[in-house]
Amino acid sequence: MTAHKRSDKISQWLVQLLARVGWQKAVVALANKNARIVWALLAKGREFDPNYVSVKPGEVPPIPVLAQA
Repeated sequence: MTAHKRSDKISQWLVQLLARVGWQKAVVALANKNARIVWALLAKGREFDPNYVSVKPGEVPPIPVLAQA
């Protein structure tokens, strides 16, 4: 896999998972994650946004830190 060469959130997640559980379990977990993403996109009629962060009811969304000039 080339996830270690990428900087997106899913690739970073996969690299950490590979270190913990091994290649075969990581492949199954990635397939599960992809299936859930595709299902959510189709069910809600949205386009894929790699920076999307879901917020559960009652949670406070993270506040982005702005760089000071």
